[in-house]
Amino acid sequence: MIAQRSPDNDGPLTWLGNFPVYVSTAVAGLHGVALILSALAMAAGSEALLQSLMFSSDSVVRNASLWQLCTYAFVHTPPYWVFLFELYLLVVFGREIESYLGRLAFIKLYLLLLLAPSVFLTACHFAGWSTIYVGSSALHFGVFVAFVLIYPTAEILFSIQAKWIALALLAINSLQCLALSNYNALAVLAVDCVSACLFIGYQQGRFTFRLPERLKKKPQNSRQPRTLPKPEPAAVDAINAINAIDPILEKISRHGIGSLTSRERERLEKARAHLIAKDGGA
Repeated sequence: MIAQRSPDNDGPLTWLGNFPVYVSTAVAGLHGVALILSALAMAAGSEALLQSLMFSSDSVVRNASLWQLCTYAFVHTPPYWVFLFELYLLVVFGREIESYLGRLAFIKLYLLLLLAPSVFLTACHFAGWSTIYVGSSALHFGVFVAFVLIYPTAEILFSIQAKWIALALLAINSLQCLALSNYNALAVLAVDCVSACLFIGYQQGRFTFRLPERLKKKPQNSRQPRTLPKPEPAAVDAINAINAIDPILEKISRHGIGSLTSRERERLEKARAHLIAKDGGA
């Protein structure tokens, strides 16, 4: 469909005859199985099971039903013709994205479009906005938006460029959500579109996410530790000599100078000589 291809294209997962099976094709098949199971559960009256898989911000926060962050997109409710349109967006345009970005990048994109809305709505719960959401229409529209960001001038319907079709569909979906006061769906649609823009912009190098330099390395302290100048050896000797005579002076004050031993007299005389030399040098 599109001539431009990425040199990092991983190719299809496998082949069914002459039909290539990409990740987007496998995911579409998974959604098809989920559709059948959802219809059978509704027919059997197992609505409690479906409700446990739908996204409910109250259930995620209070009951730690974290699986709902993902499973909401695999619960499909009537009308099913809308689901067929979703599958078309996923299979056709998802394959082109996968061929352009590579298999791993497409998986990251799909997970981002799957998780970003539910995480956003969970965060809104702490602001007092309890929400319930189900279905994958915004998710697969986000896949189409990602395709449009890669190939904005591709002619896909009656020679109309992809960017104009995307704008028209976005306007119709937004107006429908506003008319029905379905603000949950409008928020999910907006989050998926913004997520697709950010992801494709990052992949194409139009902007990058970088940590500030101050967070990458510990800032080195430019101030050097203060060091005191080393005293002269003569001064050290004088200090030591003076400190050594303190007990001797205390002994003299209590018992008189006659109580000193010959060794204590030598230490006292040495300290006296240091003090005389210090006074003479000053």
